Amino acid sequence: MKQLKIMAALMACLFTAIGITAAERTILLGPKTIGPGWKDNIVIQPEQFAVTGVGDIITVYVDNVKGGAQGAFQDPADWKGVAPEYSYFGISGPFRMKVTQDILDRIKQRGLAIGGHDYRILRVTHIPAAEMVEKVVYRGPSVLMKDDWSASAAIQKSCFDGVKVGDVLHFKVSRVEEGAAAKIMDFTWNTMDAGLDGMPVGQDGFTYPITEQSQLIKLQLAGADGISMRVGGKGYRLEKIAVVSFTGTRDEDISTAQRAPREYELQPGELFHGEKEFPADWSGNLRFTAEPFRKCTESDCIVISYEKLLPDTTPQLSFRINRGKWLDLTGSKDPVWYKLDGNDIVLTLDAAMLDRLKTAGMVITGVGATVTRVYILHIDN
Repeated sequence: MKQLKIMAALMACLFTAIGITAAERTILLGPKTIGPGWKDNIVIQPEQFAVTGVGDIITVYVDNVKGGAQGAFQDPADWKGVAPEYSYFGISGPFRMKVTQDILDRIKQRGLAIGGHDYRILRVTHIPAAEMVEKVVYRGPSVLMKDDWSASAAIQKSCFDGVKVGDVLHFKVSRVEEGAAAKIMDFTWNTMDAGLDGMPVGQDGFTYPITEQSQLIKLQLAGADGISMRVGGKGYRLEKIAVVSFTGTRDEDISTAQRAPREYELQPGELFHGEKEFPADWSGNLRFTAEPFRKCTESDCIVISYEKLLPDTTPQLSFRINRGKWLDLTGSKDPVWYKLDGNDIVLTLDAAMLDRLKTAGMVITGVGATVTRVYILHIDN
């Protein structure tokens, strides 16, 4: 009987280990289009990070990535990067964030905003640190990157033997100064990717995800001296390079994942069609560039439709100039607030408002509702 109990305990441990191995968990299911102009983002709610810990990895899987696309991990409280290196960065495929204690405190309290421009989010996942294996492949000599960008570290091709698609190169640093930036080049001194020129460098360094076979090929192309990569920049000291590999599998259960709002193909005159939440913490906003308003004339209207009014709030929206301090679009010194009573808001444009729209665009901000559609209604004179 004692042996049976021991066997049962061992089997339980085995099944637990198997369950833990399937560690990559989907926390956001797309699609969510992040369009041009830094106007789009999506906030992953704090409850999705309930089991997240220090050292864990947040991965964003994407498609429809355009040339020059950038990503950002932001704090919904102020829309600044959760760390300097995550304020903006070039992307060409999936991108990742390593959770530090400071980042963990932020996302558990306020959630995580993912923004940038010119790509589409397919899903966002969470990987526990225990499922990541890190191997240091370069231990120096350390190189201090001077402010004139003249210094660089030469990395041998052999350092990248065994690197595979899905791995992440983690560049470990010290002596990070304000405004520190990095540049990753091939052996010919050309940037390996447009997004790797001027990457922000944080206290935890910076990363280079390997998402395509073409990246592996570049890592194995070397000159006669065996050098396949050069790392430069300014304002930091490069100490080590590590390869981070995921050892688990993806958990395909998406029952607890947050869903991105449904997206619609915009029709002529539509500025937005979908679901944009304006939560009780006042973190919601919609931004529009000046371009859609170029053909507007006086007496045209902007119509805003909404639903899902939140209880225990005073649902209201305000229209601001998409520039500087977000002054009111009407020119009023104090913000003008439109209380939401269930009917669409119809904003009739006068000459002054039209001029502001055509030069700066518009921001809709507010609280207590979900905006579903924003469109221009042209009035024939």
